[in-house]
Amino acid sequence: MSESFNAIPRHTPPISVSSTSTEVNRTGSWKYIQPAYHDRVAPCSAGCPTGVDIQGYMTLLREKRTAAAAELLLQENPMPAISGRVCNHPCESSCNRCEFDGSVAIHGVERMLGDRILEGRLPGSCRIRHAEHVAIVGSGPAGLACAYHLVRMGYHVEIYEQEQLPGGMLRIGIPEYRLPRAVLDRQIEFYQAMGIVFHTGCRAGEDVSWEHLATHYAAVFIASGAHVSRLLSLEGDQAGRLLLSGLDFLHRVNSGERPDLGRRVLVIGGGNTAMDCARTALRLGSEVTVVYRRTREEMPAIAEEIEDARREGVNFRFLLAPESIATLDSGLRLSCRKLKLGELDAQGRRRPLPTAEPPLELEAETVITAIGEDSELHMITADLDDVRRAVNTWSCERFARIFLGGDVAGDERTVASALGAGKRAAIGIDRHLRSHNGEHFPDELLEEMSIGRTGALSMARWMHSDPVRRVSPLNDVVRPEEINTASFAHEERHEDHHAEFSLSFAESNTGLSEAEALAEAMRCFQCGVCNECELCQIFCGENAITHDSVNGRFVIDLDHCKGCGVCTAECPRGAILMERLAGQD
Repeated sequence: MSESFNAIPRHTPPISVSSTSTEVNRTGSWKYIQPAYHDRVAPCSAGCPTGVDIQGYMTLLREKRTAAAAELLLQENPMPAISGRVCNHPCESSCNRCEFDGSVAIHGVERMLGDRILEGRLPGSCRIRHAEHVAIVGSGPAGLACAYHLVRMGYHVEIYEQEQLPGGMLRIGIPEYRLPRAVLDRQIEFYQAMGIVFHTGCRAGEDVSWEHLATHYAAVFIASGAHVSRLLSLEGDQAGRLLLSGLDFLHRVNSGERPDLGRRVLVIGGGNTAMDCARTALRLGSEVTVVYRRTREEMPAIAEEIEDARREGVNFRFLLAPESIATLDSGLRLSCRKLKLGELDAQGRRRPLPTAEPPLELEAETVITAIGEDSELHMITADLDDVRRAVNTWSCERFARIFLGGDVAGDERTVASALGAGKRAAIGIDRHLRSHNGEHFPDELLEEMSIGRTGALSMARWMHSDPVRRVSPLNDVVRPEEINTASFAHEERHEDHHAEFSLSFAESNTGLSEAEALAEAMRCFQCGVCNECELCQIFCGENAITHDSVNGRFVIDLDHCKGCGVCTAECPRGAILMERLAGQD
C-alpha cells in the first residue's frame, strides 16, 4: 500500500474521487426553477402617462451621454422643457426610491434636458414619406404631440388653432410665471422647423368646416381641449355677472391684460386652475383667499402648486360651500355653508356634508370661480356622427377617420396625459392609414408597445428605434420589495429653487442647476434593467454566470446553475427573475 493510503484513519467511509473536471457533471439538472434576465418596466415609466423611458435616459446621463439621453427622451416626449415645468409628475410618486430616501427629482432632470434641447439648433424638416395629409384641431399639448410624432413618421400635418398664436391651454391657461412664453415660443419654432403647418385664428366648424376637414384629409385628430368654465349657480347672481370665470381671467392676463381686481379676491375651487388664478391675482396686487369645500388633503391641484401658493401668501379657507352672493357698496359678500367630511365618494375622497352651524360670510371686490372645465365637443355638427365612437385609437379602422384625444376624450386633464393621448392618436392614425395600404398589424402588437399597464405606449417600439437591447418582451413593473437597497447609499434629494416672490410674472420655480440634475440622475435605481454591476456573477457559488463581452450581457450556464436564487436576491434592481421549469408545476 502507498504511504498516503496508510495515512487514512481506519473506519473512514469510502468517498468518490475524480481526476476530471466537474464541468462534465451537469449539476443544474437538479433544479426545478432557474434564473433569467428580463428587461422589466421601471415604475416611473409605468406611472408616466406620456410613456417616457425614464430609466433609459437616466442611465445614459449616468454614462455622461447627455446628447443620447436627450434623443431618447424626445422619442416619447415632444416638449420636455415644458412638461418638466408644468407636469404633475406622477412618475415621482411611483418611484421605488420614495420610501428609501425620497423619489428622484425626475421633473428637474427632464427640465434640464429640455432646456438644453431648446438652446440648441433648430431641427431640420422631416422627410415626407407618406402621401396622406392629416389635420389636427387644437394646438394644445395633445394636438402638438400628435403632430410631432406624425411628422417624424413622414406625414404632412396641419394644425388648426382658433387663437392667434399656437399653444392652446399652454399659452392661454398656464400663467407665465409657471411657463415662460419664451420657452413656449421656442418650442413652437422647433415644431415649425420640423415641417408642421399651423393655421392660427382659424376655428374649426366656422372658419373651416368640419365637412372640409373630414373630406380633404386622410385623418382628423380632434384635440380642442376643455375651454368652457363650469358655471356656479349662486343665489343672488341670477344674471351670472357677479362671478368671474377662472379660465376667462387667465386668458385675459395671459394675453397681456392687467385687470384691477380690487384689494380682496376670493377664488372658489381646489384644482390647478384655482391655484393659477390665486397666484395670478396675487401678482396683480390683491389679497387672495381660496375657498374650498374639502380640506387640503383632498385638493386635486398639484401639491407643489398648493405649497407655492401658500408660500407666496395665498390664504385658504376649507370646508366651505358658497351658497349666495350679494352686492355691497364696497364690493361683494359671499355667504358660505360650513361643511364636514363624511364617507368616501366614488373618487375615493371624503364627501363634504353640511353642518348646522350658521353660514360664514366673506367679503371681497372680486370673486373668481374655478370649479372645472368642459370641452366644446357638443358643438361639433352632424357631419361627424362617428366622432364619439372613434375614441379607441388602436381599433379605429372600424370607424370613421376621426380620432379624439386629451380633454375631449375624457382623459385626465394634465399635460402629461394629453401628451400620451397625442402619441396614442399618432400611432392609431399611422396604423389606420397603413392598414388601408395593405399592411397588417395584429392586436398582439399593442401588448409589445405597452409601458406597464396604464395605457401608455412606446413610440420607440412602434418605430423600431428602441435603443434598449431587450432580452424579453416581459412587461411587468418592478416592485419596491424587489429592489436590494443594501446596494445603495442614502442620498438627499435635490429640491427646486424658487425666486423671491414679487409682483411680476417672472418664472417663480427656477428648477435645478445642471449639476444638481445630473446628481439626481445618479440617484436613479435603474429599476428592472441589468447595468452589468457584476453582483450576480460575484455571488454565484457555482461560477455559472459569465459575461459575454460581445453582446454585453451576462449568460447563465443552466447546465450547472442549481436554481438557488442567490443571484436574484442579490440583484440590486430586480432584473433577474426565478422561473419555474416546464413540467415542474
